[in-house]
Amino acid sequence: MSLRKTIVRALLDSYKSRKQKACDTSLEHSLAAAWETVASTKYAFFISQGASGWPTARLVEPIFDREEGLFWVGTNPGLRKVAEVRENPKVTLAYGNQRERANLVVFGTASIEREPELRRRYWKGEWRMFFPDGPLGRDYVLLRIEPERMEVLSFRRDVVPEPFGLRPVKLVRRDGEWVVDPG
Repeated sequence: MSLRKTIVRALLDSYKSRKQKACDTSLEHSLAAAWETVASTKYAFFISQGASGWPTARLVEPIFDREEGLFWVGTNPGLRKVAEVRENPKVTLAYGNQRERANLVVFGTASIEREPELRRRYWKGEWRMFFPDGPLGRDYVLLRIEPERMEVLSFRRDVVPEPFGLRPVKLVRRDGEWVVDPG
């Protein structure tokens, strides 16, 4: 083995060892890593079940209401994702943050919301170019996503259980509270 490969291997082994020693998969730490990933990542993939039988994915800009524990996605009511939610409300939001070396996958149940107060609350002014009539226009509805399960992996926050970096921490919501799923 060349000297360069030996040095690179030693550095990687050292990094891995430090991360394994610092690993914290407690509920509080895993939730903090999840919420940090959401806060530091502007976009996520919204994945729903397509009519063809294939999952469909599109990039969206979710809003997370931490107090309510809900994710919100603004969209046009005539788009495919709305029709797919009507057919099967089980959806996935997948966040990836290269800078944070983290990812978060949220599995939840979506519903279509048309309530004016909610549409105003979960609106961003820069969306007007997509929804010219604003938050109360007929071209804008919300998808409300209630998370049921999450998978968390964050090298920056030391949420890297064994096998190293290959398996996330799994969280499930039971009776309105998050718990670590040992399975």
